[in-house]
Amino acid sequence: MNEEIPIRVQLDGQENTWRMLVEGDGPWNLRLESPDAIESTASGNNVFEALRSMRAELSSRHIVICCNGARPDVRPSGLSASHGAWMVYVLHMWRPSTVRDLVPIFGYAPPGKIASVEEQDAYWERHLKNRKNALNFVNPIWWIYFLTSSLGKPKQQKFPA
Repeated sequence: MNEEIPIRVQLDGQENTWRMLVEGDGPWNLRLESPDAIESTASGNNVFEALRSMRAELSSRHIVICCNGARPDVRPSGLSASHGAWMVYVLHMWRPSTVRDLVPIFGYAPPGKIASVEEQDAYWERHLKNRKNALNFVNPIWWIYFLTSSLGKPKQQKFPA
């Protein structure tokens, strides 16, 4: 599979549109190209892992990829990861993630919602610890979301102009 995706990138406080090329079908290869030929490449078992690798390398050059996959509160499910991780779940501490929390990995996320790979890992650890909390099972909101999880649709995001 080869896909070319326009993606918003923040460099020195300015947002611009660059190109993300996705190649492969496992391992996945990403290549980020700017109009000025600044380029970064990364590989991974799925798109999410490749994007994390690329973001870690770009952080030293102060380049921020403004997409859902760079948010601290997202992770692909095991099934999604085995199929490339094109969709990720927005994780919540107080309720389970449902199909309504699915967002495209390369969908736009404002720079204020972006975090480093380390911050993403820290959020994931807190989320896993919170999932084991017994209070989740007596939380009525948790049960409402759990029991109605099949009633929604994934969010459709538009690319900003």
